[in-house]
Amino acid sequence: MDKKLASVLVPEKMSWATATRSNRKCKTRIEKIGGSRVDTEPTVWGLDMQVWNLLWTGKKDIPILKRARFESVEDLTRTAVDFSSKAYQDLPPQLRLSATSNGEQRVQVRVPNAQGLHRTTQFLMQEYLNLVDLKGLELPSTEKCAKRISRNSKAP
Repeated sequence: MDKKLASVLVPEKMSWATATRSNRKCKTRIEKIGGSRVDTEPTVWGLDMQVWNLLWTGKKDIPILKRARFESVEDLTRTAVDFSSKAYQDLPPQLRLSATSNGEQRVQVRVPNAQGLHRTTQFLMQEYLNLVDLKGLELPSTEKCAKRISRNSKAP
């Protein structure tokens, strides 16, 4: 298949940087006014201690996922969550991608076991990605993603 044609049929995937931008922007805003992980009270920002710590420790192991062929957050398995689930999260406004996102996390991406990814690191990455504004990113549902993959695999 012609490379140009392939790029038309298979849209560019969202980069890890794009997916985690809202988390980094929040951390940057804190640092711009002189805040730091150690010297600033997280509640001043409306964040609890766990979220606060994750802003400084998250995403460092994304290269391990890339080596395991998870090139994008879109490649991770997604599961639907409901309001009664522990996985459901209503993100604080500071972590929302835009003013139009209400921060309701009804979908959760799952960090897989990957070679070189320690179990503790996997847990921390999962917690970090739980802070990503998936609703604001408008990730396609798992069903839509599967349909797109099967449609693209049938292309000549």
